[in-house]
Amino acid sequence: MTHRNRFHARLLAGSLALALVAGACGDDDGDGDGAAPPSGEGGDVATVADPARCPVDELEQVDAPVVVTMWHAMTSVNAEELEAMASEYNASQDRVQVELVFTGSYDETFERYRTSARGRSAPDVVQLEETTLQQVIDSETAVPAAACIAAAGYDTSDHLPAVLAQFTVEDVLWPMPFNISTPVFYYSTNRFQAAGLDPADPPATLGDLLEAARALVSSGTSPRAFSLETQAWYVEQWFNLAGEPVVDQGNGRDGRATEALLDGETGQQVFDWLATMLGEQLVHDVGRNPTGSDHFFAIAGNQASMTIGTSAALGGVYDALATNPGLEEEVGLGIGPLPGPTGGGVAPGGAALWLVDRGEPLRVAAAWDWASWLNEPEQQARWHGATGYIPIRASAIELPAVQQLWAERPGFEIAYRQVAESANETGGPVIGGYPGFRDALEGGIERLVQQGIDIATLLPEIDAAATEAIQDYNDLVGE
Repeated sequence: MTHRNRFHARLLAGSLALALVAGACGDDDGDGDGAAPPSGEGGDVATVADPARCPVDELEQVDAPVVVTMWHAMTSVNAEELEAMASEYNASQDRVQVELVFTGSYDETFERYRTSARGRSAPDVVQLEETTLQQVIDSETAVPAAACIAAAGYDTSDHLPAVLAQFTVEDVLWPMPFNISTPVFYYSTNRFQAAGLDPADPPATLGDLLEAARALVSSGTSPRAFSLETQAWYVEQWFNLAGEPVVDQGNGRDGRATEALLDGETGQQVFDWLATMLGEQLVHDVGRNPTGSDHFFAIAGNQASMTIGTSAALGGVYDALATNPGLEEEVGLGIGPLPGPTGGGVAPGGAALWLVDRGEPLRVAAAWDWASWLNEPEQQARWHGATGYIPIRASAIELPAVQQLWAERPGFEIAYRQVAESANETGGPVIGGYPGFRDALEGGIERLVQQGIDIATLLPEIDAAATEAIQDYNDLVGE
């Protein structure tokens, strides 16, 4: 990664935060819709999560439905299902009406939210990835879900602990979880069998994965064994599995992260493994994979027999095989938990629903009503079956629709169990300068793949670039 690329990544992270914070200090259109609420960084839990910020009881007294707008990043089948759910919700009661607006990718949605912050053009609900957690907290543009939970006396005991932990910072649950995913292991059961491997026993560790890769290539089953997608998320998850933070301050959850911790034992283990896989020519590289599907196509075309990918792709993968029986017969789909270090557990990925503070508490209460409805077990079961995202309520898996789905497509259960049984009790990293942090990490992976840089040189450089991105963001927001 060049210095110029690192600079632009750091500049992007800082400018996003500054624009959000600036937007929180006044309207973008001069309508005067209220002062910014207290920030989670400077206020105590009681102040930040004050139930008065979410007057749920007032919804029972409205004369006409409160109309709330939700910005989202769902496409294709996911968007169709979300639209259907919104229609059902709107028809089910007369207090709130939801209007959905597709705002592009997660990055595009965040950019649009950034430019609309605090003005009348802002939404009431916005769907954002977990990587934006610190930046939205810093913006002071949202009411934490914790305020509505307190106001409604809402019981979260049925929610998966790892999911709640992912979106909780300093004892405050900020956005309401919604579409949750996790990386899982995809592999060809038929090629495993042809290489003398047990299809019912997928690799559990990176060492196991290396041995399986060697068997697949040495047997002539696949020209390359593992299809590699350049994703910082996977490296972060390997740290999670090891029970190790990637940044200081308790992974940014006990206080604001100030430096990366990538150049340690876990980082060495992960990059040594990857260097060995590359050195033995066991890897089919698909780079940053902008289509989100090239690593799967590599398996379909027998350029490789294994990969790691998001569980949110499970529905699409199963559907593709169902419409192409010849491919299913040739490949055979196997799904396993993410192989990696031991000692910890995965942290959920995906997105959550932020309740935007537009200076009108009743609108926050209405947004909460919609977000909490989406969290009900029936809705989570439906969303799981239609999209592949993980149900975040334990009771949802007891419903017949989920049990039938798991019987037909067992990979869905594996993805759920990986999160439900995760030993990760704190969540993944909370980083203000996340774009620059990930750019440093992914740029380092690219240098290893393309140039074969020595790990002893590469890891300290990745760590330094990631730390610089974090510190530049903190400097720009005045922390």
